[in-house]
Amino acid sequence: MSRPHITAAEFLGAAATPGGGPPPGPPEVAIAGRSNVGKSSLINSLLGRRGLARTSRTPGRTRQLNFFLVNGAFVLVDLPGYGFAVGAEAERRAWAPLVETYLGGRPTLRGVLLVVDGRRGIEAEEDQLLAYLAALRLPAAVVATKLDKLGRAPARAALATVAERLGGAVPVLGFSAHSGEGRVPLWRLLTGWIAGPRRPASP
Repeated sequence: MSRPHITAAEFLGAAATPGGGPPPGPPEVAIAGRSNVGKSSLINSLLGRRGLARTSRTPGRTRQLNFFLVNGAFVLVDLPGYGFAVGAEAERRAWAPLVETYLGGRPTLRGVLLVVDGRRGIEAEEDQLLAYLAALRLPAAVVATKLDKLGRAPARAALATVAERLGGAVPVLGFSAHSGEGRVPLWRLLTGWIAGPRRPASP
């Protein structure tokens, strides 16, 4: 199955404190990235549900992990954005334990999509997150968004730059929430993760 038929998508719950949120159940895929890379637009486009994940003109509003149950069979988890964010410094620092507790210990987590603005590429914070995921032995992939804002040739060049920077360490996919380009290969990746084995227990 390269792209599931989405019959139901609903907000399942949220976690605002480490270890909170819905109890582990179906397989989960987390979506991470800076606060202004279009994570919510990607979720809405993937699921064909306009407005399911809230988008904002002011990046950095998400202060919790948001869980979305899809077809009653798997869960997409929108992680709080990093980088440019709205809130007190102490509040931003509190997000790290929230996200790290989830990534490090959630038994139903199958993989993490790292969303980047294709025009901006990979920077130090993305490198750090990918290294952290590798240390956790979590499957990861990079999704470059907003390529539709470039011409076709510059978009291909931007995607190639991201792939070259990563040196084949993880898959790199281009995606446009506006046109839907890249949706099928992204679903192919996600369904492979979802159908994969349960995450080994932490030692």
